[in-house]
Amino acid sequence: MTEREQELKKPRWEALTFLFAMFGGILLPAVSLIIEAVSHVCAENFFDPIPTVWHVLMVAFVPLANLQVWLAVRQGSTERPVLLGLANAAAIGISIFYTIVYLPILPMAFFALILAGLGVLPMTPLLALISGFILRRQLRRIAPSGFALKWSGLAAGLALAFTVVAAVELPITLTRVGLQMAASASPDERARGLRRLRAVGNMDYLLRACYARTGRATDLFGYLFSLNDTVTPEEARQVYYRLTGETFDTRLPPKRLSGRWQPEDNFDFDPDQGGTVIAGKVKGLALANSRIDGSVDADAGVAYIEWTLRFKNNSESQQEARAHVQLPPGGVVSRLTLWVNGEEREAAFAGRKQTRQTYEQIVRQRRDPVLVTTAGHDRVLVQAFPVPAGGGEMKIRFGISVPLVLEDRAKGVLRLPYLLERNFGISDEVTHAVWVESKKPLRAENSKLQSEQPAANLYALRGTYSDAELSGPMGVVRVARAIEINEAWTQDTLKDSGNVIRQLIRERETPAAARIILVVDTSLSMKPHIPEIIAALKTLPSNVEVKLILADGNAAYEEGSSQHAISGSVREINRQLERASFEGGTDNVPALIKAWDLASDNSGGVIVWVHGPQPILLHPVEELRQRWERRPEGATLYALQTKNGLDRIEKELDGIRQVEAVARLGGLQFDLERLFGQLAGQRKLI
Repeated sequence: MTEREQELKKPRWEALTFLFAMFGGILLPAVSLIIEAVSHVCAENFFDPIPTVWHVLMVAFVPLANLQVWLAVRQGSTERPVLLGLANAAAIGISIFYTIVYLPILPMAFFALILAGLGVLPMTPLLALISGFILRRQLRRIAPSGFALKWSGLAAGLALAFTVVAAVELPITLTRVGLQMAASASPDERARGLRRLRAVGNMDYLLRACYARTGRATDLFGYLFSLNDTVTPEEARQVYYRLTGETFDTRLPPKRLSGRWQPEDNFDFDPDQGGTVIAGKVKGLALANSRIDGSVDADAGVAYIEWTLRFKNNSESQQEARAHVQLPPGGVVSRLTLWVNGEEREAAFAGRKQTRQTYEQIVRQRRDPVLVTTAGHDRVLVQAFPVPAGGGEMKIRFGISVPLVLEDRAKGVLRLPYLLERNFGISDEVTHAVWVESKKPLRAENSKLQSEQPAANLYALRGTYSDAELSGPMGVVRVARAIEINEAWTQDTLKDSGNVIRQLIRERETPAAARIILVVDTSLSMKPHIPEIIAALKTLPSNVEVKLILADGNAAYEEGSSQHAISGSVREINRQLERASFEGGTDNVPALIKAWDLASDNSGGVIVWVHGPQPILLHPVEELRQRWERRPEGATLYALQTKNGLDRIEKELDGIRQVEAVARLGGLQFDLERLFGQLAGQRKLI
């Protein structure tokens, strides 16, 4: 080839590379960013290249920077060579990063490009990288005389790009590493992982990890080592609970799930329909109306309550309303009614297995059932299906027969039922309408219930409670009774035998407990209640031995064998409580196992467990249950829950006679002092 031919060919070659730079460095990156942001095709099938807004801005910088250089080259001169050179180098650095990320799928993209013209999008980072070097070469050509783009400038731009990439990627990468550590089988490794997540964890990524995932890792290092990522969604949910003290479904789901943008209220699909898990709130399903009607026979020491609930469903599909209900102490569901086409239909009673099978069969047939089953001590699971779509309503009512809690012969206490956990919403405008009647004077400890006397020998309390007020100390009604009446009877209506049920009211002395093993949950929700626990402990007589076990919120003592008890005076135990750390959600089962061992070594030992909700089982309960099943005379456990919510540990211990839920008749300090007085032998049981 002659020298003239070479000179003619050179401009044509430079023109072609100039056009290639425009296509590969500007148009294709911009189009790829728009396509991925709209369709998430890569996120659904491989990994999410733009999981955060910072990734979007970083990717958008590449075509913008290349465009500035391309325009300068087209004009043939530039007055800002340093700035353009730095921007070009940063774009090259970002392109290098994404080229490495896309490297494993480039062979597939290459064959897709040959066979069907597809695959150009995964090749975008590589093409942008080549375009960046082309533009840098042409930028060097048009630089002012006496100025040269040096390698040091390229190195500075690359360093800037990699610094930005590290800043954007580091929180997700550290969260991934911390999540793997927190899901480890080693207690020490778990503790280090939780500390790392609390310090630098990305909560959005952790929340996304709690959902089923089809895409791979979003961060470079996580993607490169994704084969070692063994953290399942179930394990991530446990870590999320350990970290925050809340279950993952109490938060709105992240907008990005498996590569798709999700509406913030997208709970329309209920995967647990017909099951026993409450799960998250269902979109559009809400409580429309609630009324509680009670009748108290104070002299007989019993009461009957009917709770009527009406649900409304504004979603586009039929839904099931599910709730765990805390019954009054000793209460049982004795009646169940469902309204079908405006007519009342009474439910039949049968064993749990038979009723569940029947209910699940009817749910599959899309008919109208309602089911109530036991779900722990004085707790039931209520399920109603279907609540019709498009504003449809469903109405149920269940009756509860209740023995009064007798504080002494002259005073009885009725604890109203309340919702522990639910999958439906309750707006601020919806309240529980309460009406309680008795032939003896009634008293409420608050101004929410108005006292009246509808008839000469009939007393009533009526008013409304918010859902939070109903589950708190306000949900208590006190009634006077005749101290001379110690016997009551009623006909046995469940059997057509003419028999009667006879009830006797007797006082009995309770032997003082020789040792109290106090187990305190150190979850975050317990922190506000510690002053009340400390105040109640001060009322214990000095001759009662107390040992404290902290279910460690820092995961330092998660294994049963390593749980330790704190001995000493009440003053020393209170100092330990004041210094204790309350973080996230705690595994209480190992602490209870250790408490059982300590209490059962002493014939007069008892366990007092003060805890918040236990919505997730972090440790199997079978070992603890086995102790009571093999040694029925073992220590009694008094469980006192401080906050409304599900307790799965107590639910798993259902049927164990030695496990008793402490009736919540007032504030935590009041109920603890009442319990401590009983255990110290200072208070008679009736």
